[in-house]
Amino acid sequence: MLSHGMSMSEDDAEEEPANAGLVFHEGMRLTTMKTAQNLSVEYPKLEPLHHIKVELLFHYHKIRTTWTLSHWITLGIGCLAVLLSGWDLGIGELTSGGSYENIGVGPNSQDSGIRNVATASVALAMISMGLWLIFLLRLWSIFPLMRSQAISLFVALMAAQISQYWAHGYDPEFPFGLESFAVAVAGVGIILIAFVGFILQRAVMETRDVHVEERHWHPDPRQMELATRDHSLFAWGTALLVYCILVMFHSWSGAHYVSIRQPGEITGWWIFSLMYILSGFILVWLIIHILWYPQIMLGSGDIRIESDRARQVSKTSTSTSTNSEPVLQGKCPNCSEANSVRILSNGEIETDCMVDGCNSQGVPGAKCSNCGERLSSRVICGACQTSAPAKDYFSDNEAW
Repeated sequence: MLSHGMSMSEDDAEEEPANAGLVFHEGMRLTTMKTAQNLSVEYPKLEPLHHIKVELLFHYHKIRTTWTLSHWITLGIGCLAVLLSGWDLGIGELTSGGSYENIGVGPNSQDSGIRNVATASVALAMISMGLWLIFLLRLWSIFPLMRSQAISLFVALMAAQISQYWAHGYDPEFPFGLESFAVAVAGVGIILIAFVGFILQRAVMETRDVHVEERHWHPDPRQMELATRDHSLFAWGTALLVYCILVMFHSWSGAHYVSIRQPGEITGWWIFSLMYILSGFILVWLIIHILWYPQIMLGSGDIRIESDRARQVSKTSTSTSTNSEPVLQGKCPNCSEANSVRILSNGEIETDCMVDGCNSQGVPGAKCSNCGERLSSRVICGACQTSAPAKDYFSDNEAW
């Protein structure tokens, strides 16, 4: 894949450094990649496909240089969890369709479905659930910056599973039976998945903007454009969109397979089970990919993955819960001249909005509560014109 007009230096194949947040900014950069773009030249409307191709090749290169044995073990555990959740290993619980006379989950009823499930099936289900839990815990360990986003992806998966099984309970041939309640249930699941995907995408993209402005600021706008391009999330957003769509297909194929009584006696019905397992393997890969890329991009910074609105609300709630009088004025790290940046008594750094006519203050990196523009994470000294991060205007002893 890397032979399509792309060159690599020997330094690009180095081992992953200890700080996973720095590895993204070492070696090859996205803006330095060159690939053939014949289609996008002849057909300008296909240019987005060229950008996806370039970024996916860049992701492929970073996976080669950053993924460790821990990543691959986590991928294997997730795939095994999918396999054991969609294949009964010859027990017959799924292929037989179960008994239609035993329904419900009441543990006190002799005729309830849960009381008549084979012991081996219960053990297999518990093993599968345990593997999913181990998979989630490993995701938390490998991608600490993306822990809440990992929960969001699992919420989307659970929403798809519950809505599809609920819909198939009313319409075994869903969506071909056109049962209105089943369609409504599936629609609620789709809305929830879309909401989770939108919130996750917005949080990561707006955190990326803060990271670029704070860590890669440059007085030359062209350099800022290159930094933004280096941190492009176009392919990542495409992967998230594919996950939101595929999670519905994955859940539908599994529910569709078990909704028919005695599916093993219907010719070709096994294809739905195969579709469930194969799509599940892809979903596990997408989960790791979606969590991995922002982690290596933003992991080196002291930053949280959240939207501008959530960041503003959290800062506001923190500042209103304590006395927010300024206790320390910032000094330029170059000339020691006093500046507008200051530390409040609650420990938060505050600076003035630089928009003409706006006299508001706020936390660097957040949006101004008055004009809506983002407050720069860097402060320009009025005396010597030095640009530095806001926290550099305070020495370590002063900050503490």
